[in-house]
Amino acid sequence: MDLKEQAKQDYLAGMKIKDIAQKIGKSASTIRSWKSRYKWDGASDKVAKTATKNVATQHKNVAVSQKADQVIDELSDSDLTDKQKAFVIEYVRLFNATQAYINIYDVDYATAMVNGSRMLRNAKVQSLIQELREARLHDLGANRQDILTDLMKQSFSDIGNYLDFGKNDIQLKDEYGKDELDKDGKPLISHRSWVQLKDKSKVDTSLIKKVSIGRDGVVLDLYDKQAAQARLLAELNKQQPDALSDAQVRRAKAEAILAEAKAARVDDDQLSEEVMLAKIMDALEVGNLNDEEVES
Repeated sequence: MDLKEQAKQDYLAGMKIKDIAQKIGKSASTIRSWKSRYKWDGASDKVAKTATKNVATQHKNVAVSQKADQVIDELSDSDLTDKQKAFVIEYVRLFNATQAYINIYDVDYATAMVNGSRMLRNAKVQSLIQELREARLHDLGANRQDILTDLMKQSFSDIGNYLDFGKNDIQLKDEYGKDELDKDGKPLISHRSWVQLKDKSKVDTSLIKKVSIGRDGVVLDLYDKQAAQARLLAELNKQQPDALSDAQVRRAKAEAILAEAKAARVDDDQLSEEVMLAKIMDALEVGNLNDEEVES
């Protein structure tokens, strides 16, 4: 039996690619190349795979092309648990750590909110998430900067760049061409509004969602500015998961300390706001020192 066939049999038996590589003295990339080239995962050779492979199959819409498939294959070679690997795939599908954690670990929302954020701070989890994300973008023929640029354009779009509008004051006249007057003898004025689209050669049409002429006139819709801003912020936060998680931890800590301070104030009516604020600041300072001690 040659090395390729031996590697194939070991793979179909459930052995990890990195273990096969060590066994036969080849690199892991060589084994993956053989697996892809000779279609070890073909229908005629299909066998039970690891839990990670099953999860990847359940969420096949995440891996829609070759490069992303390769990244998912590499999950089986990582040191993460099966549920951590499943979380990676689910998170990339949803871009929501809390919901991904609920779906995989079947816990309540409050627990998932804390643990999902903590999971994102795991260096190995974050590395695989980043790799799978970039693989998907690569397969789509786009990169992160292209998407961020489009979101930024949508976030700061201005309807004024696409149309002119205003109002005219017109003095009303009767059928004889004379000025119409109100009961006080003052001229009757009609206030009329107008809207005019700018020529398409002078605007960025990529930001236009729809333009049409309806019963009430011209309708121009740009992409939802607030939705684009929310997506942009979410994408920027994903690039800084540690900073976001730290901010969430600090907020939770501050809220807990504030609740304790309010409770203390109820017990002591003489406790001034200045004293309560000082207690909060002192507690936060102690908490920060404790965090530094733990990290060191």
